[in-house]
Amino acid sequence: MRCRIMEYQEFESIYFTVEDTGEEIEFVILDSTIVDGQNYILVIEAENLEDEEADVMILKETAVEDDDVIYEFLDDEEEMFMVAEKFRELSDEYDLDIDGE
Repeated sequence: MRCRIMEYQEFESIYFTVEDTGEEIEFVILDSTIVDGQNYILVIEAENLEDEEADVMILKETAVEDDDVIYEFLDDEEEMFMVAEKFRELSDEYDLDIDGE
């Protein structure tokens, strides 16, 4: 999935830790939505924020533990297309192109 950000604004970041290496990767949250009672966020790696053709990912909230929110990458293609369509409807500040469309 690719995203063209139309207008720069201040974004919130989240950090993922790679379990095998301990490396932290910063993701910028572009948007969030709720579909069928489930929370989703649209993210991009921080280092790619200025790239107009950068890949973005949809993450699904799976748990909340104390102050930490646990997200997982979507691997269900049907769910991904459904949530991506919802993000398209929400904003004109970015343009989503879904691979395979």
